[in-house]
Amino acid sequence: MLGMAYYGSDKFADAAKTFAPLGVKGMEDSTVGFAWASALAHIGEMKEAAEVLSAYEKGERPNETLMLIGQLWIEIGDYARSVTVLHRLSQNDPSFVKAHYFAGQADLRWEHWNDAITEFQAELALVPDDADAKYNMGFVYLQQSKVDEADRLFSEVIEARPDHANAQYQIGKILLDRGDLKGAVEHLEIATRLSPQSDYMHYQLQSAYRKESRIADADRELEVYKELKERQRERDRAAIPAVQRP
Repeated sequence: MLGMAYYGSDKFADAAKTFAPLGVKGMEDSTVGFAWASALAHIGEMKEAAEVLSAYEKGERPNETLMLIGQLWIEIGDYARSVTVLHRLSQNDPSFVKAHYFAGQADLRWEHWNDAITEFQAELALVPDDADAKYNMGFVYLQQSKVDEADRLFSEVIEARPDHANAQYQIGKILLDRGDLKGAVEHLEIATRLSPQSDYMHYQLQSAYRKESRIADADRELEVYKELKERQRERDRAAIPAVQRP
């Protein structure tokens, strides 16, 4: 109970340390096992997280839990295990929403581009207006240099969801590469307004401004980019002691 309280308070290092004496029985417990593996993943102990999750996964788990297991395998970085679990879920319930989507996420990170496309298409067959599935399929098309197909999907996403920052950003990048500076700036400005903490968006916007000879605007965005990158480096440095704490 103490470990679960730590976990619920996002004190993941304390949770993992508290769960540790429970051993295999704790790993297999229907409540503790997943929380323990998740806590370890949060503090970067991926090998230990995989050990706990492997033990937890052996039990009979409901479909909702299989979804969580599949997502956690992605976080741990074992994409093959993630796909296996999510395919099991899809076999149990072919209409389970997001099972194919997260299998596609695993394939995307695995750089299994064609498999990712297949999964996102399967998700869209279940939920045709799933903007995230469309966006991610568009992203895969970009990796395959199928820019026109990606452009079409990103356009569909922002038509339905104008507040989808990443789709706005990708359209902006495509227009920038095509030399449409006005269109690129328009979409990149929208993206940075929607997601002001995304440093890469500010970097692309400064590039577009610079190509338009808007030097003052470009310099301002470059400073924002540098500030955001430095904040991220500070957060990364601050996280190291928490991970290494005995």
